Amino acid sequence: MNTQTGKPTERDVVVHVTFAAANQPYNQKFPASATLAEVLTSAMTFFGIHTDGTSRYFLLAAGSEQDPGTTVSVLAEGQPGQSRSIKLSLRTETTSGSR
Repeated sequence: MNTQTGKPTERDVVVHVTFAAANQPYNQKFPASATLAEVLTSAMTFFGIHTDGTSRYFLLAAGSEQDPGTTVSVLAEGQPGQSRSIKLSLRTETTSGSR
């Protein structure tokens, strides 16, 4: 994951991800071209989540599930004002059934 550190540039998007089971949010700057799949992977690592095949993890923005292929810049464009930041929620869904 090539997240950047330091002061954001005008092409960077600051991403804030909350997770109900976590004590603190994940805050990271990403290049505008980063996909939500990249954000999801990075956030799951931050929160110490390891997939076990029984749960599906996904990101919500404004209450709606987001396509993992969407770039952070697309979501940032839909935000009011000139903000280059987005707020997301990490959710999990338990998958049931056995083979």
